[in-house]
Amino acid sequence: MKILKYKKYGKNRYKVILEDNEEIVLYEDIILKYNLLLTKEIDNIDDILNDNNKYELYDKVLSYINKRIRCESEIRSYLKKYTSDSNIINNIVDKLYKNKLINDSLYIKSYIHDKINFTNDGPIKIKNDLLKLGFDNYNIEDNLVEFNDKLQKEKIDNYISKYLKSNNKSLYSFKQKMLLNLISLGYEKELIVSRLNKVYFNDNESLEKDKEKIRKKYSKKYSGYELDNIIKRKLYEKGYRDFD
Repeated sequence: MKILKYKKYGKNRYKVILEDNEEIVLYEDIILKYNLLLTKEIDNIDDILNDNNKYELYDKVLSYINKRIRCESEIRSYLKKYTSDSNIINNIVDKLYKNKLINDSLYIKSYIHDKINFTNDGPIKIKNDLLKLGFDNYNIEDNLVEFNDKLQKEKIDNYISKYLKSNNKSLYSFKQKMLLNLISLGYEKELIVSRLNKVYFNDNESLEKDKEKIRKKYSKKYSGYELDNIIKRKLYEKGYRDFD
């Protein structure tokens, strides 16, 4: 199959026009590899297109990792969108390692830095997320030293302060909510409790409002000792611990 002419087609690619007016887009490296500029003829088009597809996948990955640093498991997941051939995926990953375009230590360091600076995630969650991405425990722990106790306390205090401003719950309920939230974010329970022990506010105003709401709701059906017990039980359920 003779090649009639070439047309530049974006970066490192050419549109190849064949004698039957068929057009294929090939990477410059493929054209050079198969010596197509000199022979002006294609005999093994299937091999050429297969090789070209590998170059295209590698080019896609380069664009993918150019947006931000990626780890091996992310790259493998990305490639599986385009091919199920494990050999092709393995070869591309090997090539990326060879060209130093995958760097586990740099990725972990960057990942932890971003989580510390742009999220409320604690060290336990960060570690678990990195383990899911396939990194080894030692490498993660080695880089997590950046997230020291002082920094954790600061982030916990900031988180508590943020929600304290709009809180309308009892002191007990607020602390319980903060404890559960911060545990789910990946902080140690003991450290959270030590910070919450420093939190205090007077919830008498909200106590009185809730007491009146409960009284109004149940006073049509109950009275006296029975009503008082219902009010106390409902207040306890809301998290109040100090009430008459």
